[in-house]
Amino acid sequence: MSGMRGGRTGRRGFLALLGGAVLAPAAGAAGCAGLRPNEDHLRVRTDVEPLHKRFAALGQLSDAHWLGYDLDGAGKRQTLPGPDARIRLVGVARMAPGTVAATLAAAPAGERFETVDLAGDVPAPLAPHVPDRAGWRASTAYDLTVLSRDPAQPGAAGNDRADGRFLLHEAGDRVWFDAVFLYA
Repeated sequence: MSGMRGGRTGRRGFLALLGGAVLAPAAGAAGCAGLRPNEDHLRVRTDVEPLHKRFAALGQLSDAHWLGYDLDGAGKRQTLPGPDARIRLVGVARMAPGTVAATLAAAPAGERFETVDLAGDVPAPLAPHVPDRAGWRASTAYDLTVLSRDPAQPGAAGNDRADGRFLLHEAGDRVWFDAVFLYA
């Protein structure tokens, strides 16, 4: 009789263990979902803290209007995060007064900013927040400076890689950013 009881308990224990193993990844995925940018890729965000964390070199930002979403999952319902995610952060924000003029003036001779027009593919939800399409200034060296991670910054040891463009506009000290982060 005691042999039978041990057998049932063994099976129950095994089934409980198996159930826990099946549910654990689903619970983990639900927890990870909170760390990812919003699923509604057309909702304009105005919080600046995520931008400060990613683009510390821009300094204090305000009056931000931006989108953050998974390029491959935009508009799709995603139950589990993929192994690789390409997260796009795109938008416009104000820098501290005088920052754009100081940045343009401080650029080394070989890294001068060129005058460019804002690309015509501005996401529709952001268009009302970008009154000027002309007169923006861009520099590849500046892009690399903004995207470089400070080793002292929390999370700098992460495995994410980034590619992006940062355009500056002196009127209103605005910055346009369009960056893609690859999380592998």
